Amino acid sequence: MPEFAAELVARITAARVYLPWTDLATNEWFRLDAMLKRSGVDMLAEHAADLAARQRAKGQPISSPRYLLRAWQSLPEAPPPGTVPATPTGPGADVIPLNPAAPRKGRAAQAADWYAEIIAQEQ
Repeated sequence: MPEFAAELVARITAARVYLPWTDLATNEWFRLDAMLKRSGVDMLAEHAADLAARQRAKGQPISSPRYLLRAWQSLPEAPPPGTVPATPTGPGADVIPLNPAAPRKGRAAQAADWYAEIIAQEQ
């Protein structure tokens, strides 16, 4: 394995994604080097961990680093150092996320409750 890929491979392995990196051909290592220079080790490692988790959830774990090479092709360039992430603005920016543990009623159930209240008030 080339030295330039050591940190990326270590971070992906630390995320419990175990791949046969020795299967990559020389030209694939050159492609990986270009992707690392464009997007950076952080972006590639985070993307690999996210993809692996989604594939595991589907019951289709990633078995080859070539899968990651294809997925990484569409990643953007890494932002310049010191770039501050955008903060959400506009409609919904100040919305507090719902508690996923709390049960939510659908529109039909809400309407049924509303009608039941009206009927109870009329009686």
